[in-house]
Amino acid sequence: MGSASCVVMVVMVMVMVMMVTGLKGVSMDAEATGSLPPLEYTRRSVLDQKGKYVVMWAPGDNQVIFEVQVATKGYVGLGFSPNGGMKGADMVLGWVDDSGKVFLQDRHSTGYAVPIIDESQDVELLGGYQNDTHTVLRFSRPWKTCDLQADLQLSDETVKLIWAIAANDPTDEMTMRKHSERGTKSLYLQSPELVFPTPGGDVKAWDLLSPNVSLPNDLRTLYWCSMNKIPPLTSKTQAIGFVPLIEEKNMQHVHHILVYECHVPDSARHFEKWLGMPGLQCYGPNMPVSWTYCSIPVFAWGIGGEGDLYPENVGLPLGEEYEGATYFLKEIHYDNPDLKQDIVDASGLRVLYTETLREHDAGVLTIGHDISPLLVVPPGTHWLTVGICHPDCTQQGLPEDGIKVFEVLLHSHILGSKMKIRQIRQNQELEPLVQDLNYDFSFQHQRPVNNISVLRGDALILECDYDSTSRDHTTFGGFGTEEEMCLAFLTYYPRVPLAVCLSTPHVKDILEGVGVDDTYHNDLQLGSGRGPGSDIDEEVETVAAAALLSGEAPLRVKNLALSDVFFSLVAMAPEKYHNETLHKILNDRKTWDDNLLAATLQDKIINDLQVPLCVSREGILPGMPEIFLYPGFIPLDPPVEKCGDGTF
Repeated sequence: MGSASCVVMVVMVMVMVMMVTGLKGVSMDAEATGSLPPLEYTRRSVLDQKGKYVVMWAPGDNQVIFEVQVATKGYVGLGFSPNGGMKGADMVLGWVDDSGKVFLQDRHSTGYAVPIIDESQDVELLGGYQNDTHTVLRFSRPWKTCDLQADLQLSDETVKLIWAIAANDPTDEMTMRKHSERGTKSLYLQSPELVFPTPGGDVKAWDLLSPNVSLPNDLRTLYWCSMNKIPPLTSKTQAIGFVPLIEEKNMQHVHHILVYECHVPDSARHFEKWLGMPGLQCYGPNMPVSWTYCSIPVFAWGIGGEGDLYPENVGLPLGEEYEGATYFLKEIHYDNPDLKQDIVDASGLRVLYTETLREHDAGVLTIGHDISPLLVVPPGTHWLTVGICHPDCTQQGLPEDGIKVFEVLLHSHILGSKMKIRQIRQNQELEPLVQDLNYDFSFQHQRPVNNISVLRGDALILECDYDSTSRDHTTFGGFGTEEEMCLAFLTYYPRVPLAVCLSTPHVKDILEGVGVDDTYHNDLQLGSGRGPGSDIDEEVETVAAAALLSGEAPLRVKNLALSDVFFSLVAMAPEKYHNETLHKILNDRKTWDDNLLAATLQDKIINDLQVPLCVSREGILPGMPEIFLYPGFIPLDPPVEKCGDGTF
């Protein structure tokens, strides 16, 4: 029987059940089923902190099967929410009554009230039961339903699961007591579960932990860097993944961890001296020039991430003699917005590696918007920022056959709501390399993609949508959680020297966008300073390392607000801005009351001048244009909406 016929039969059965029971939903007699037939689930998640709500699921081509196991004898709810709340959520409510009959209903919520029963019931009850402690329900639903008004269409993007537990069954379908517990958790429903190998045998572990870092009591954001060296190797070795080792007490403070490869001739001479140190503030006053040559991120973990495990045919080479790196810089972003006192942390990553070589060596390419105050998000609006990997960069930096991207980590901060990577080849837009139109800052996890080819001359455009409707002040690009970023880390094979392909809007477009005609200073450094720096003065660094290691020199930290540079950019004209700093102009809410001005700036930062940054392991690639315009291309035709089993 064809899948379309099966769907028709299921709908007919559901309609008959509703006619017999008088309910808009489905029910079944569960008296004979004190358990459910075995089913192989590939994913499992505990949604609450007490282990009372467990959800398991099995993704299929056209549908997904869920099973919830909840410690209650009342009703349970599982929902798919666009924002983590009830309003606008697609919900499933179910319970088992005292006679053993199982009920399941497809509903939707318009606010903090009893969810409304959908006219179109797009869930199929597959079984359920209740024992002395738990209610268990199993059901399926299509990824794409035909109920576009009431159902959330599910995909491989972030979905915010909301859950609810009640102590009692409903009195009737619209009369029920309020749930006793509820919560939300973001997940990728279609991604496979990571099953990490246990270290031992041919898989070994290298722990990169922070040596009890004390967070400053007066600093909301701290980037802490430390130098690390790979374990001794006797032959070529490849890293195959990593596991986050985040101290439970500091979960709220550890925002992200990046591990960068360090590449400089005679690396031991420059980096060995720093190995015994607990670390330094990244990009701060003590950070040595040599550390700026550690600019290629290869392991990236963000808040909510589970870690990473490469496909079985790919590994990242370790050791300079094997086309990898010997020294790595670990960067941890600590977040302490409430200035909690005396926080000490020893978190880090466990890198898994093996001498059993895999077919391909992996690399990581960072694309997007350089970390810069030129990323400007006005208050009280929805805003789009782009970071462009220029085609000249891929033309120079990629091999003739290109590279295969097998996973992507998207990264922005609190205001981030949507992220998408457009791929342009020969002026034609291809399918998005990856997109997440429901981005969640609190759930940053590598997303597998199907070995997508990026060829010489391809342009990659990272779009970052921000929702600043809850803010009354301007947000700038920078390191802090309250600031913003727009980055994507593409893990690929075969490994090539190209490592970074970013852009920023030209400062003149920011000035013109807010109506500033002229300024006193136009030559300010507006980037993060994260790339390879100037020549290394070995003598100076040797003295500095010894002084810091002995405690003779203090470890200085400071606030690293990149937007402070705008205090030095003073307007000359027009008269209304004369002698005002760009910082004041951009932070004045009156500036953004002019809707035309905001629209002008939005247009300029996307469609006007961009400044490229193209970096390989050997340094900045020559021959790039100094400035360029947003690339013209033929847009991809919008996808045809499908539902159910793929047919209307």
